This record gives sequence, structure tokens and C-alpha cells, in this order.
Amino acid sequence: MRQPDADMTGRNLRFVLVADPGLPSEIARDLAPRLPEHLRRRIGRGIRWQVDTVTAPLVANEQVDVSDVAEIVGTHLEDGDWDIGVLLTDLPRRAERDPVSTEVDPEHRVALISLPALGSRRLRRRVRQAVVGAVRQLTAQDERPLDSLVGRPAPAEESNRERYVVPGLRGHVRLVLGMVRANRPWRLFTSLSRAMAGVFATAAVGFVNATTWQVATALGIPQLTLIAVLSTLALTAWVIIDHRLWERAGDLPGAHAPLYPYNLVTLLTIGLGVFFLYAALFVTLVAVSFLVVSPSVFGRIVHHAVDASDYLTLSWFVTSSSMIGGAFGTGLENAEEVRDAAYGQRHRRRQRQLTEARDRAR
Repeated sequence: MRQPDADMTGRNLRFVLVADPGLPSEIARDLAPRLPEHLRRRIGRGIRWQVDTVTAPLVANEQVDVSDVAEIVGTHLEDGDWDIGVLLTDLPRRAERDPVSTEVDPEHRVALISLPALGSRRLRRRVRQAVVGAVRQLTAQDERPLDSLVGRPAPAEESNRERYVVPGLRGHVRLVLGMVRANRPWRLFTSLSRAMAGVFATAAVGFVNATTWQVATALGIPQLTLIAVLSTLALTAWVIIDHRLWERAGDLPGAHAPLYPYNLVTLLTIGLGVFFLYAALFVTLVAVSFLVVSPSVFGRIVHHAVDASDYLTLSWFVTSSSMIGGAFGTGLENAEEVRDAAYGQRHRRRQRQLTEARDRAR
């Protein structure tokens, strides 16, 4: 780390953006090319910016102090020379009960930004505002707080350090939604490929069964809805149980606050992944039903003239009943890909990586 000058005008400043693997790394790579222009507009003073990005596991403890991770910035640079460091993590951080979005430490010229506390909507915009605001404070010692979208200043424990929190119910909702966003449940859908194979195989068998046609058209909307909900919940529960994703007290690394966000986020992430699987199967079966099932044959089996609603009902019922078949495929999934949906699992792995890295450095 280079020693700062009182006057930074006309200087070349090396700004390092260090990000956890996954979503933080993607956002860092996306922001880096445009950051120099944003920094010039917001900070000015003739500073020439060199922005570098590094992907590395950062923290495995949500109570970690920002000054404790300052050394990570230079560790991953060939020359170890830098002026300002901002770290992006997808690990939730809290002060008391309030989610912490950003912590700025002018003494060590680093800032730590926790993506979950920034929520799920307009995430890249909020990250950019947090990064630019943090750099503004680190360079100019600007006393103005960061944008309100980032959070509110928390009571400072130390005069030279600033924490921004998102208090109250709004903060907890943003934290949970941000954690789900960081888990990227739409990618979990692709990780459930073997479950998808089981679902589609079960659907293929049921779809050509005359009894299935009769049962489907005899059911009403309430019964079909109940079957859909129960089958989706059953597959969600099976994935969580089969891969041991439910956290218990003492499972999480380091000092963590109560478990509820972790297990709630796991439930929502797996549930959304299963929902995407359900939706994909339903759309596929609707298309196939209109192409394959003859209206005359369908009507003769169910003893009435059929229309589009009967095809939708048949596809709905077969989709719901086929989700149980997906449970048999989940045991064959790549365990690491599915376990990434659980925060505790992912951060235990990162803690092992950090420990191994420290051991190699000795």
C-alpha cells in the first residue's frame, strides 16, 4: 500500500476492486471499465484512475472488521502496490440486528461492501453508488454520507470509521432478497438437470395414459392448485433434506447472528429453482399436448368435447404429478452445485480456502 499525499490532484491512483467469487465478481468486472469515468465525475480533482479487479474469497465471518481484510487487497497483486481498495462480498454483515451495507475505513484506505444489504433491485446501480461514495470518502475525507439507497450512517464506534446500515423491517427484507439474488436461483434450475430428466420421464409416461386424461379433466381448479403446491413443496423439501442444506446452530463458521436468514434464503432459493423447473415443464407439456393429443381421441376418452382449457388442465396435472419423479433424480445431482444454494455451505468452503491460503503463505 502506497503512502497517501495530502494533495492528490494530478496523481495516478491505483484503485483495486476485490470481489468474492460468483455474483460479486461478475458485478466487479462489469463495473470496472466504467468506474474511472464515474470517479472523475464525482471526485474530480484531476486524479487519473487505474482500476484493477481481483477475484478471491474474502471473509467467512459476518462480524469481521474491515481493517482485518485490508491486507487481502495487496496479497493478490503482483507488485502489492495500491492506493485504495474496495472489497465486495456476498456474505451478509450486521451491526446488532441491522444489516450493514458498507463500511469505510479511511485509516487503512479500504471499504467493505456487502451486496445482500443492498437488496435485489437495481443492484448494480447501488453497488456503483456505494463504491463511488466510499472512494470519495477515502480520497477526499468527505464528511457527506453515502447515498440513501446505500444505507444510513450507524453510530460510530470509532471516529475514523463509518458504517452504513439499512435498519428496521425494510433492511431485513432487503437482506433476504439480496441473499436470494446472490444465490442466483435461476442458475440452480440448470443444476437440477438430473431432476429435470426424472420429471420429464415421469411426465412422458403419464401424458399418454388415458386414466391420467380422465383424472385431470375431472379435477377442479382448487384441487389442481393444491396438488401443484404440494408437489412443488415436496420436491423443494426433498432437495434440502437430500443435500443436507438446512443449517443448525453451530454449523456456520465464525460468529454469526441467528440462523433465520440463512435457512429462509435456502428455502426461497431452492423453491424458486423448483418453480422454474415446474414452469419449464408446464410450458413444454402445453406445447406438446396441442401437437400430439388429437382432440377427437381426447374427447372420446373424457366423454365430452374438449377445448383449450382441457389441454391446459391436462398439462397442469401431469406437471404436478411429475414433480415427484424429479425427487429420484436429485440424489444424482452435482452436490457442490446444489449446495451453493445454501449460504452456510458456501461460506464454509470459502473458510477452508482462506485457511489453506494462509497455510501456503506461511
